[in-house]
Amino acid sequence: MKKIYLQCLMIFCLCQNVISQSIIENNSFDDFYLEELSQENTALKKRIQLFPEKAKIVNSKIASSLKNKDYQSAIEFTKILDSILPNNSDVKNFKGKMYYKLNNPELSLQSFNEAIALDANNKWFYMNKIGVLYEAERFEEVFLTFNELLRIAPNWAIAYNSKAGILSGFNRNDEAMFCYNKALEIEPKSAQILTNRGDLFHKLGEKEKALSDYKQALIYQSDYQLAAEKIKEISN
Repeated sequence: MKKIYLQCLMIFCLCQNVISQSIIENNSFDDFYLEELSQENTALKKRIQLFPEKAKIVNSKIASSLKNKDYQSAIEFTKILDSILPNNSDVKNFKGKMYYKLNNPELSLQSFNEAIALDANNKWFYMNKIGVLYEAERFEEVFLTFNELLRIAPNWAIAYNSKAGILSGFNRNDEAMFCYNKALEIEPKSAQILTNRGDLFHKLGEKEKALSDYKQALIYQSDYQLAAEKIKEISN
């Protein structure tokens, strides 16, 4: 479960735009998720355009390092960028992802905490932090961070969906179902979240409810392939 969950949480990948972030190709992401990611990506690119010229030059050097998969050079340039923009939350967040890439979870978490301290309202900073905590099996802190996230974003379906996925993995099924239900009360509806709730119904032996959720997911998004595959599997 860990690998799959992290793939969903660490949704931003390193790319040639450097701290401007691109969406991972993942067939589990539905249109709702992709739109959320696209909106955040667009907002981030606009913030980067406001960087001073000196920072933009360093940013281009990071891009070159990443293109060559020279991650050690990339983190060194990222430190320089951080020294130029010491109070920029996006740089701190990117530094956290770079340290994650370099298998340094402690410095990654430190950087995400610094990003959150500078901008406590950026939902994705919390999600990135949760991903690292989860991989480090620091589960109590995972749920504490979810609590912090949901305090600042009480109507964010993605947070409830992600929390539900972890709860289900620990067989805390009633709590997981509560979170899926909360997520599905929020508009717009998500085919991905419906499919995930269907998976929990299936796990609980409630095949008809699972099938209903998978079919409803296709009503919300007719080309959502994962739901179609689940229907095929459960019908065999």
